[in-house]
Amino acid sequence: MNTLSPRIEPWPVGIAAFFAVVIGLLVSWAVVAQRNREELVSADYYEQELAYQGHIDRLRRSAGAGVSITHLPGRQGGVLRIAWPAASRPVGVEGEVGLYRPSEASLDRRIPLRVGADGVQTLDASGLKPGLWRVRVRWGPEASGFFAEAAVVIPPPVR
Repeated sequence: MNTLSPRIEPWPVGIAAFFAVVIGLLVSWAVVAQRNREELVSADYYEQELAYQGHIDRLRRSAGAGVSITHLPGRQGGVLRIAWPAASRPVGVEGEVGLYRPSEASLDRRIPLRVGADGVQTLDASGLKPGLWRVRVRWGPEASGFFAEAAVVIPPPVR
């Protein structure tokens, strides 16, 4: 009489367990992917596209305007100087100057456009935190206006 019991091979069980785990992970991933909705299109994408096209048109019109945006160092942070050449000087035109701090949105500012007779607007930079600022100038009517932008670095105060 043979008293040996039949031996179970581990390979078929291991292969079956591996495929069961892989299929379980794929099904779990599919369920999670179906429940998470990531919309790539916003609800008002058409209006956003029109606004962006308007910005592109402003940039195209402003290409030859020759606006100069500079920081003039001085006491207490200096001044920001925005200058227009005589040919493209905005006289009696509505607009605004936006000061944007990329690293700290709470410091952003909007200032009305007030160009002097010499075609220059100066802004006191003493209240601006040292570092990188983006100066964005927009002037003219909404449909046919102009736009200029420059990066300006405000140095730390000298002690």
